[in-house]
Amino acid sequence: MRRILLISSIVVGAVALIAVALTAYAFFNLSSIVAHNEKRILARVSDALGRPVKVGKIQAQMGWGVSVEVSGLAIADDPAFSEKPFLAANDVSVDVEFFPLLRGEAKVTRLELIKPDIRIVMNADGDLNVSTIGSSPEDARRKAAHTPNPHAHKRSSLADLSIKALSVEDGRIYFNDLGEKATPIHVRHLDFDVTNFNAASAFDVETKFAFPDDDQNVEASGKVGPLLNQGVMDPSGIPVDLNLKIDSILLESVRPLTEVGSHIPAGLSIPDPISVGGTARGSVGKLAIAFGTDLTGARVAYATIFNKPAGTAMTVNANGTWADHLDLASASLKLSDLELTASRFAGGGTQPLSAQIDSNSFNLANLSSMITAAAAYGLAGMSELHGTVKLGENAPAIDGSVTLKQVALKPGASWQSGITDLNGTIHFANGVETVEPTAFTFGSAHANVQARVESLSPLNASYALKADSVKLGQIFASRPPSDVINGLAVKGTADGELASPRISATIQSTDGSLENVSYNNLDLTAAYFNGRASARPLNVGMFEGSLTADADAVLGDVPTFNVTLSMRNLNMEQALRSQNIDAAGRVRGFLTGNVAASGSGTSWDRIRPTIRGSGRLAIADGKLMGVNIVADALNAVAAAPGVSQIVNVAFMSSHHGLLVDPNTELQSASMSFQQVGPRFTTHDLFAQSPDYAITGDGWFDMDKNMDMSGDIRLTLGLQVAIPVTVSGKLPGVHVLPDVPTLAERVAMGAINTPGNIIRGGVNAVGSVVGAPSAGSAIPSIPNPINALKKFLP
Repeated sequence: MRRILLISSIVVGAVALIAVALTAYAFFNLSSIVAHNEKRILARVSDALGRPVKVGKIQAQMGWGVSVEVSGLAIADDPAFSEKPFLAANDVSVDVEFFPLLRGEAKVTRLELIKPDIRIVMNADGDLNVSTIGSSPEDARRKAAHTPNPHAHKRSSLADLSIKALSVEDGRIYFNDLGEKATPIHVRHLDFDVTNFNAASAFDVETKFAFPDDDQNVEASGKVGPLLNQGVMDPSGIPVDLNLKIDSILLESVRPLTEVGSHIPAGLSIPDPISVGGTARGSVGKLAIAFGTDLTGARVAYATIFNKPAGTAMTVNANGTWADHLDLASASLKLSDLELTASRFAGGGTQPLSAQIDSNSFNLANLSSMITAAAAYGLAGMSELHGTVKLGENAPAIDGSVTLKQVALKPGASWQSGITDLNGTIHFANGVETVEPTAFTFGSAHANVQARVESLSPLNASYALKADSVKLGQIFASRPPSDVINGLAVKGTADGELASPRISATIQSTDGSLENVSYNNLDLTAAYFNGRASARPLNVGMFEGSLTADADAVLGDVPTFNVTLSMRNLNMEQALRSQNIDAAGRVRGFLTGNVAASGSGTSWDRIRPTIRGSGRLAIADGKLMGVNIVADALNAVAAAPGVSQIVNVAFMSSHHGLLVDPNTELQSASMSFQQVGPRFTTHDLFAQSPDYAITGDGWFDMDKNMDMSGDIRLTLGLQVAIPVTVSGKLPGVHVLPDVPTLAERVAMGAINTPGNIIRGGVNAVGSVVGAPSAGSAIPSIPNPINALKKFLP
């Protein structure tokens, strides 16, 4: 309000001078002057003030003293400032002591102005219109022309003025700074009381007025003056010692006040009315001010960073000087148990406000719910901060440090437990944030992190994390207790927009278990952006072998993925058993191959039917447990009419070990395949053991079902490949020979080598299927040509 309270006292003094002059003239010429000399009286008063003075009517009455009533008073302004009246009052009442008037002295016992309108104007040079009161028109012209005045120290007429009691009732003050484009300030319902007024000494003042609304909410009391220094009035040098109080004022009503509003950060919001108390000491030209406010009952917010609800304890105190502009020297904030001090202020106006900030050690739990970025994390622990803070429209810029002690937080609602025992320091310098190596506990894991943030908008950061043993089940309730990551080391970067960052990282782990898969030497290069994650590449040892993968996933309610795998010597039984696949108990061997697959879903049961893939696989030292496809095929051949003779007793005896083996031996096997859901289809299955080789064509699935056709070729004793079909569910599959095909093959072999079968008869057939051991009986076996004649043309 730019010294309105102080300037008001000067105005009142001027009005008092006018009233006293009018009273003196009225008393000494009471009967005639009022009627005949009003113009002369006003001319002399106007000359004394240096301003034209007009009145509607002057009345004087005699009693123990002289009482003068003036109506319609108007005092013109200095034309260099305004064409409107400097002061206009409906009624002015003055009581003057009688006996001093006999000696030519005017001692005013009471001066009262009713509903005065006072206009205070400041020009672009900072001069006030009240500064020319008591000057002659010639003085005003010299000042406007910047011409030295030989009588610059002319004694002011206020020196002769003495008032015991002065009051203003329901006045209005208009203040207009011509050097600013801001809206003029209006002070309403001004009540002003002065006791023992004397322009040459200090006097007591007390005032109340309404600003900016119509209810009186501003109070001031204390001492002002003397107004004159060696008989000359210097408005900027008038001493002031006032106590101030402002009730129910809104922050938004103060922003238009240029010298105050320019220091209020644009992002600060206080929608509720507040009260402010303080002091103003010094001189009108340079005031030492101190003020404080209790914001406990108010809502306070800063941009999108901070939001204090009503009812949370908060107080603010500040002090500084007010001359041409407001200079803050220091400020303090108490918010819950936080005690924050600010000093070394700079900026304001068009420049961001900055200050040195220092705090006590405070509890983060008391503040976390009010800090937007921390509200969801259950922040707790102690912190302390020191440095320089520059307030902007968005996030504040900090050069300093934040110390964290025994801090705990929960990064997300789905987290079973969070970070605890975090201890470290964050440094801020020139817009760069550096997190020193900071130790913390992650579930039962001991970890440390360090990071560097070059900028937040756009985001440019790097980080590194190490942990000894992270048990995911302690963090996420959805993860099994067996999920553990040992020797974790993560390094990465983050860039892009803070709301949607791009994150990349290299992740290494010595060993552990994920989704019931034990692993070692995990080495992963991963990236994430806009809901998409990738691993290029992922190298890991598992199931006694190794796996390399490139994977991409689109995360969402139903994640989708694409993956290519390169496997080396994976233990198939371990792999299948880890995922609870039924075939785990039926398949043995070490898997090598390449696979490309895609699918979607949130769990294995949902993913399995969506899988689409292809690849080529090879198995070493394999075994199909619980079923001997070769033995079942030979037994079926031995029982099949028309071809049973090719598997005689001697053959069965010489292959006893093969026939009694409960499993299908797969010394080596390979195939290419297409996968749709849980089903694999192949057209080039090849398996080999010391006793036989198998080729196949058909399908099998993850539920141990299969339907395949193939050939079994024995290494010794039988030159004809046995065609078979294998169908059903392991271990109860049905192995059946393809009798027509087998008969045709036998016949073709007989035609091509008739000496072996036709001329050799039974012995020849025995030689084909394998000669019996010495001394063994050769059973009577019918000629197979007879059985095959019906198939021949």
